[in-house]
Amino acid sequence: GNPADPLILWVHGSGPKNSSMFWNNVIVDVARLASENTLGLPRNFFQVAIDCPGYGRSPSDRQTIRSYPGAFLSAVVEALGRKTAAAICGSSQGCASTLNA
Repeated sequence: GNPADPLILWVHGSGPKNSSMFWNNVIVDVARLASENTLGLPRNFFQVAIDCPGYGRSPSDRQTIRSYPGAFLSAVVEALGRKTAAAICGSSQGCASTLNA
């Protein structure tokens, strides 16, 4: 997506096979639905699915997302050159992290 579009940050859950890949189909569906909307809402989003520390291709300690979700997710948003995100969405542990951020 275009980094100038509203940001949606996707945060996966815990589990031995969880990673940013969890969101692939959802991201495609959101892009399609947004492009078709006629309600005056954004038609494009900059969608970013992250690998939380210790999952997928991301090194580090898995405890980071559990113990410091606010600091971690804020750092991700800032690293993307943003002050805010239009939405931060998570599943399982990722959802708990977004609610505790």
